[in-house]
Amino acid sequence: MKRDLGSRLSMMQTTGEIKTGKQVAEEHEVNKFISFFPGEDRVEETPFGFCYFRELQFPLDHIHGNYELSGILSCCGSELSLPSRDSSFKNFNPREAIFLDLETTGLAGGTGTWAFLIGLGTLRNEDFILRQYFLRKPKEEKAMLTHLNQTVADYQTLITFNGKLFDLPLLQTRQLLAGISVCEPDQHLDLLQCARSLWRKRLASRSLNSLERTLLGLDRRDDIPGAEIPGVYFDYLKKGKTGRIKKVFEHNVLDILSMVTLLGKVYHTAVGSCLKHPAEALALGCLCLEEGKTEQGVSYLREAAEGNIETLAEEANLELSLHFKREGKWEEAVAIWQESVKNNHINPRAYIELAKYYEHHCHDYQAALQLTEKAIAVTRLNPGNQLIKNKDLRPEALHHRSNRLKRRLWP
Repeated sequence: MKRDLGSRLSMMQTTGEIKTGKQVAEEHEVNKFISFFPGEDRVEETPFGFCYFRELQFPLDHIHGNYELSGILSCCGSELSLPSRDSSFKNFNPREAIFLDLETTGLAGGTGTWAFLIGLGTLRNEDFILRQYFLRKPKEEKAMLTHLNQTVADYQTLITFNGKLFDLPLLQTRQLLAGISVCEPDQHLDLLQCARSLWRKRLASRSLNSLERTLLGLDRRDDIPGAEIPGVYFDYLKKGKTGRIKKVFEHNVLDILSMVTLLGKVYHTAVGSCLKHPAEALALGCLCLEEGKTEQGVSYLREAAEGNIETLAEEANLELSLHFKREGKWEEAVAIWQESVKNNHINPRAYIELAKYYEHHCHDYQAALQLTEKAIAVTRLNPGNQLIKNKDLRPEALHHRSNRLKRRLWP
């Protein structure tokens, strides 16, 4: 009888029908949580315990930097396929997308790194809703990640900044370690990859802070440095310090709002409606040719070639010439190479392409040798030239070409 009663009590404790004094005390402690943001935060129960999150609501006419959040409403269709280099974005709909940004205990990733603050942003009616999950204590991680999974599952597209290399792999690692299903979005738009595609020639840095200052009109005045964030969380865990935790929350809010306005900037640049710099036209021209959009690509490259930055104009002309070469339009290609050589441009590519033309099409080995020697001289004078990317332009390749032409001329 006693054994039956003990078994029944044990079963009822397991199912939660009755609770031990320790369980009651723990739940009481959980529900007495410190409210960092009264009216905005709450605790919800999951099958694996309690989960804390904060929720903010921004009207779409909210201005972040120089732009309203409403700018993402026009980001529909296939235009994001170009800067993302991903053809799956044929029917992108911002209302089916969710923004993700993590604050972590380190930047190295791996199993020893926690995501202690996870920000999610979505469109809901005429507002932008930003939810922030916070790991109050390590034992709540499974509950937090489970609740997060339920939220993310409702959306088709995940939008991050450097999320393909950092945020998503780290989140999936934590979910695997917690023993729950991993987050696997149907589509993943990484805005850092888009920024590199569009602004690599214009901006020395494509960090989010740099893009905020140069493109979005935002200068963070009182933001906590990212390098200090892990220490703030450890101070909270070890010493119960909550003062600077609020700064980390606000840092995460700014990151996600910047991703929203950056998405709009990426989209409108990709459609060519707000080109501010010849480097953007050059980038779009190369991307269009890469995607087989020949007419658009040539148009953008001509626009960049007519710009007021000489190095970019030269590169745009060279890209045009290589396109004409692939198309067999030798007259147009040769005209560009001859003009470049005439102006003594520092990119040896035009010299070598013209040398190849004279050697293989005109059999004028003397002219080909002269052009090759000029290319060698240009390379020697500009050893750090970033335009020298092709293996044909390496010093050893240039000297090999020169020696071969000399043997043709003087066997």
